[in-house]
Amino acid sequence: MNQRAQNRTLRTTVGRVFQTYGLALMIAIMVVVFAALNENFLTLSNFQNILEQNAALMIVAVGVTFAIISTAIDLSPGSVIALVGVIIALVHRDTESIALALVSGMAVALLIGAFNGVLISSVGINPVIVTLAAFIWARGLALALTEKDSIVIQSGFIGFMNERFLELISPPMVLIVLAYLFGFFMLNKTRLGRYTYALGGDEAAAKQAGVPTELYKIGLFLFSGIMVGLGAIITVSRMGAAQPNAVFGLELDAIAAVIIGGNRLSGGEGGLRQTIFGVIFLAILNNGLSTLGLRDASFYFYKGLVILFALFFEVTSRRMLREARTSSTLAQPAAD
Repeated sequence: MNQRAQNRTLRTTVGRVFQTYGLALMIAIMVVVFAALNENFLTLSNFQNILEQNAALMIVAVGVTFAIISTAIDLSPGSVIALVGVIIALVHRDTESIALALVSGMAVALLIGAFNGVLISSVGINPVIVTLAAFIWARGLALALTEKDSIVIQSGFIGFMNERFLELISPPMVLIVLAYLFGFFMLNKTRLGRYTYALGGDEAAAKQAGVPTELYKIGLFLFSGIMVGLGAIITVSRMGAAQPNAVFGLELDAIAAVIIGGNRLSGGEGGLRQTIFGVIFLAILNNGLSTLGLRDASFYFYKGLVILFALFFEVTSRRMLREARTSSTLAQPAAD
């Protein structure tokens, strides 16, 4: 084997190792670092806190995964969660029915998802523009409906959502598991999942093959609406109130988690397995930095640096594999 072939083999091996185990290695390093800095980090209580504090992010990331696989970017979940939370609080205040309030909130989340889907699929507006507009108007409407104040929700449901059964499991944890099981089923066992990959791979070819792409784009954003609605329920339950400024920036965290996990912005491939690792990475990062008592400026500075490094690591390993394959293809005729 000549030197060039050896280098190509080495790049391929290193690229595959980094691609497969790189994120797990970074998660392990973060755990070691945060455990060294905070003696309470590696405790069952803190593990539960990580899941509960990031439950809305983890669930929203399921819907964001579908969007990114289809090459769409959804910038609206954080603002829509704030608005849906306000709707839940207002309906509960006026009717004293938590069931009606929750149903109303989910209905609003689905309506916004359908509205965004129609603008994207039928009108033909770019998903970034549509969801960026929703990011603005949904937050603005939440602020207007509350006059910038919080609305307290006094209901036994809030207490139930914050209980831990057998001192281990809380309802938000259960909702995380159900959301991912539902997401796995929808992505791998239904037409919506198959056509999500088709939309990301080659939308024109899918349309020529008879796939009703406009209908399935709307379906994607309806699915995202379900995840956002669940995220809103968890958010208002944790705070015991609706806050118009709640979860600001959550949509960016969700997108970052999906990409860090290994899903590509170019779409057409990926899945929820990658997303799980991405959200674990970001959840540990959020919790670890917050427990260090950093000021906001330092928190966001270090968080941004770590995310940038993780993305650099992901892109570099992917590039190494691509270059190794290209080199191998070019060398093939010479070997023949």
